[in-house]
Amino acid sequence: MDASIQQTISGYTAVFDSFTISDDALKKDIEDFINDFNAVGENSNDIMDFMAKFPASGLQEKYSNLIARASAPPPVSAETNATEEKPAGALPTVKEFLEQYRESYNAVKGAGYRTRAEKAYENIFAVADRADNLIDMNIILEREQLLWKIVTEDLLDIYQTVLDATDPLNLAVVSRFQRMIKTCGEATCDEDLAYRTGVDISINQRQTYSLISTIFVPVMLAKSLMEYDKMKRIFRTWLAPEKDLLGVISMRGAVRKTYEFIVKTYGWDFDYMVNDQWMKMWLIAPTAIDANGRIRKTLDPQNIETFRKQLFDDVLSDRTIDDILLTEQERVLFFALDKRQNEVLTSYTRAAAELNADIVFFQYLDQLKAAAAGSDIKLPEADPYSQD
Repeated sequence: MDASIQQTISGYTAVFDSFTISDDALKKDIEDFINDFNAVGENSNDIMDFMAKFPASGLQEKYSNLIARASAPPPVSAETNATEEKPAGALPTVKEFLEQYRESYNAVKGAGYRTRAEKAYENIFAVADRADNLIDMNIILEREQLLWKIVTEDLLDIYQTVLDATDPLNLAVVSRFQRMIKTCGEATCDEDLAYRTGVDISINQRQTYSLISTIFVPVMLAKSLMEYDKMKRIFRTWLAPEKDLLGVISMRGAVRKTYEFIVKTYGWDFDYMVNDQWMKMWLIAPTAIDANGRIRKTLDPQNIETFRKQLFDDVLSDRTIDDILLTEQERVLFFALDKRQNEVLTSYTRAAAELNADIVFFQYLDQLKAAAAGSDIKLPEADPYSQD
């Protein structure tokens, strides 16, 4: 499941942990709701897809109903002093009615980062000072959409938190969350949110396809150049000179065709890719070392200038192959470590944790990991060698 979807679901369902529930039927209904909620998440491609399916699933109404049931005061005991009981059929006061949201508010406040949602609940409680009866209360809640803002403000907390922890160079993801924030700020109801989210999904898909090109192209060029360098090294071992010479010649031609294809198809030359910080990173094999890919480790950045030298002085030049192979190579190309890769990854992961220490997303993630460890729950781990 997408990490953003998982965090959104956790933000919603964590509130149930704050209630003391003795009603077995309610426990079962909550369990079924969480299973259905997770099923929607599992069947969603990304957070935008999830936010389109969520309102249409009817789960928002079920969620509100379950919160109301879980936060309702226990039935009055028959032994309660009659002087403390309300007259039969008496309505609660405005303050008593609004107190049903107190436990939800406490759960949101306990998260430590959902400040918009905290304020949304506080605005609801403040209605008790503005309304003398339940009719006036309902008019204010409806006119100012205070109950609806519980949903949107909480989503804004989540989206902004994830955005702050996102690699700023990853413009497709950055713009996705910026649109989601804008949509939540402007939507006025479930239907409006679903429609706007559907529009956002189509835009996001186009930008994602564009992003794939900015990853695939520099990776394709870098891999071909590294293979060319590898073939030259193999030839210089002199174990099978005739065969290995053909390999060098063949790979030189393959790199030339690859580069010509990139320039002709995309209009991106080597300098363009190097000057674009996002594409430059993908020339040196980045691997994410935190949950959001905000920080990555790469091969030695000197490889970029080695690539330049090989591309223009070897591959695209008119030099003969014997001149290339008999000339000492000025720059060394650094490949990935083999025996020490885990040691280096541990070092980089520690450095990433220090750089991310002040970011709320990672603070909250650490809280979730600590809570999971305390409850003997194993969380899914991201592949540190993933390119995502």
